[in-house]
Amino acid sequence: MGQELKDKVAVITGASRGLGRAVAIDLASRGAKVALIARGEKDLDELVDAIRGRGGDALALPCDVADKDQVLRTAERIRTEAGRCDILVNNAGIPAPRGIEGTEFDDWERVLGVNLFGAFYFTRALWNLLLESDSGYVINVSGGAGKRGGGSPGYASSKFGLEGLTAAIAASGSDHNVRATALYPGSMDTGWRGAPIGDKPAREIMDPAEVARFVGYLVTTPTEFVINEAILNPIGHPWG
Repeated sequence: MGQELKDKVAVITGASRGLGRAVAIDLASRGAKVALIARGEKDLDELVDAIRGRGGDALALPCDVADKDQVLRTAERIRTEAGRCDILVNNAGIPAPRGIEGTEFDDWERVLGVNLFGAFYFTRALWNLLLESDSGYVINVSGGAGKRGGGSPGYASSKFGLEGLTAAIAASGSDHNVRATALYPGSMDTGWRGAPIGDKPAREIMDPAEVARFVGYLVTTPTEFVINEAILNPIGHPWG
């Protein structure tokens, strides 16, 4: 176990699988206590057991990030059970139907609710704790759609919105050393939308554990500067 993040608390949304799970394991390995947010209680409990089995400290907090009342209750649990929040990784995200004609109003609201509103809800609910940390760090996980757009209006709009939110967080938090980075990872081997895991060579798809290691690097950089955005792609597809 590392000690770079000893006595720090990291909150990760969408933590039960994929990149969120990998980030939770990496930050816990660096000494942080990790508060794990997702809807699936069983998956969270399994991850807590895995982290504790490696000597880490973890807390499972089932929550729908699109439900602001649940977010507020979860934030209060973080305050009472963890006492602080130094790192927030807004990773929760869901896909969306393709095309304007395939996007119903409910689809739009659900995708924006999880991918964008959820990031704001958790940031706002934990804001005072991030300020109290005096070295808080918020990472908003976007993706290629946040730079290039795409056929899905809901998904692309939610990911573009994270760029503006990230800038606002950095501006609002700078006097208290709160930093924010928009992370744009390309294709990862996470099984997103049912894709088979392990079928593609490493040059064509990134290992989420390696992307998580980069997240760990970001949150341990000096507080004198901020990395506004980071775009990661497989070496075989350097422009996504």
